[in-house]
Amino acid sequence: MKAIKLASVFAVSAVAAAVSTATFAADAIITGEAGVEYTTYNGESKDTPDLADGTDLGELELHVDTGIVYAELEFATTGANEATKIGMEKLYVKQGAVSFGRFDGTVATGSFMGMDELFGGVDLVTAASDTDNTGVRYKVTPELTVALEATESTDDEDSDIGFALSYVKDFGFIKAGISGGSVGDANAVNVGFQTVSGPITVSLNYGVGEKGTGTTTDREQMTSSIAFAATDALTLTLEYSNELEKEMDGTYFIGEYVSGDLTYYVKNYAGDLAADSSTNGAEQTTVGVKTFF
Repeated sequence: MKAIKLASVFAVSAVAAAVSTATFAADAIITGEAGVEYTTYNGESKDTPDLADGTDLGELELHVDTGIVYAELEFATTGANEATKIGMEKLYVKQGAVSFGRFDGTVATGSFMGMDELFGGVDLVTAASDTDNTGVRYKVTPELTVALEATESTDDEDSDIGFALSYVKDFGFIKAGISGGSVGDANAVNVGFQTVSGPITVSLNYGVGEKGTGTTTDREQMTSSIAFAATDALTLTLEYSNELEKEMDGTYFIGEYVSGDLTYYVKNYAGDLAADSSTNGAEQTTVGVKTFF
């Protein structure tokens, strides 16, 4: 049977819904960042040459909301001279509590809280793809979202269609959530907790699941983070993540100081998890300055 290109169907539906409306109000917002930074490599990555970079620290995003269709188009520099990549990050239709199209994410990780630089929760991944690109979501209540999500098709396999849900509740002193789902032979369950005390925000996440098709691979991840707003201008954030199945761990730290229109920052990735290609790909320290617009 011919593989069904579900992602394409949803994309066309979203565009058709927009152009078929005779008159609508469209809010277009452009955001972005630009700057320069210097990176040194250490640990397992110490043999990598240091890098002074102003060519791949650039991004421009166009956000358009017609009330019926939401679109997010990204223009990003690649690091090569004058090279740019363009991507449709999000494109989905909104009809009351129902939305459908491309979301650039899965409901299965909806309970993840805090810094997600190394890990952002256990998602749904088969041998073909993840379910980030195509879905139908229904917001049952402000806390509960249920969804149908699909993988991409391949030359000889149809798209797999699965189910995901997320429930997140703010109890005042603590926010807690559970999310997960299943598609094909892949599955995921995530739990997240977050509490705020003055200038300190502490988050804890745990996720388990399986990825692949036929022969699957177990996944078990833990991520904790703490963010400290030292002043109105200075914020310090530390993430510790652990891939328990692979016995790999790593940290990510970022300190940011805002002065006027500029943000000065230092970032550090450390540990074998940070050096792994599945996360950052290198142990490194970066200092830089940038502005948001």
